[in-house]
Amino acid sequence: MLLRASSKATEKDVSLVCAIGEPATTDIAHGDLLLKFTEAANYDSSEFKNLAAEVISCMGEGAFVKASSVVAIFNGLVRSADAIGIPLDDVTMSNTVQEREDLGLNKYQGFNNSLECDN
Repeated sequence: MLLRASSKATEKDVSLVCAIGEPATTDIAHGDLLLKFTEAANYDSSEFKNLAAEVISCMGEGAFVKASSVVAIFNGLVRSADAIGIPLDDVTMSNTVQEREDLGLNKYQGFNNSLECDN
């Protein structure tokens, strides 16, 4: 949900529905390429090398390092939070009602950790 908040703060259009397989819509520079890069890093190692080369070619080595770091950090944070059952805090719960509904996030098993805190 941090992407939602940061995109509002920078006045960028970001549609989070691409996280559930819908087409990406963004006005972030190279947004489509970065999304493909992120998906390949997680799901398609055969395509990853090609996209890494494209990121470097279009955006530079520094952008490649940053994009790779963000992929790794988010992967680690999400997996760690899910593994130990970290619930959403009250502020995040109240500020993300619509996004969680739109994306179907409340249906995931990990969401039960947040519900248990309310009881």
